[in-house]
Amino acid sequence: MIDEKWQQLVEAAQKHFKNVFLTLEDLIMESSDGPIKQGTQDVLVFENPAGKFKLVRENRPVVLEKKELYSHRAGQTAQTQYKFSETEFSHKLKVFKKIDFDEWEEVTLDKLGM
Repeated sequence: MIDEKWQQLVEAAQKHFKNVFLTLEDLIMESSDGPIKQGTQDVLVFENPAGKFKLVRENRPVVLEKKELYSHRAGQTAQTQYKFSETEFSHKLKVFKKIDFDEWEEVTLDKLGM
């Protein structure tokens, strides 16, 4: 989802729904070297007559190059190095519905019957 469409969605949620919150969080992934920031995620929470919903938009840099480094020595493992773009990002949108006190269930097309 491009930035303009995301902004339109946020504005529509603020206009039509109640209890709308928008936050920006770091997207942290665990690696062998420890936690690494791999992007950001925009979290939009709102409430409507069907319940409370959360939209999560993950923003990750585009992978430009993937390099496999092998060692032919016994006992050593292979490594993978990635080169990321500093200007281009890929976006992924996930939808969640609140089912309990602090539990969210992801809404997928299968669950909607599509």
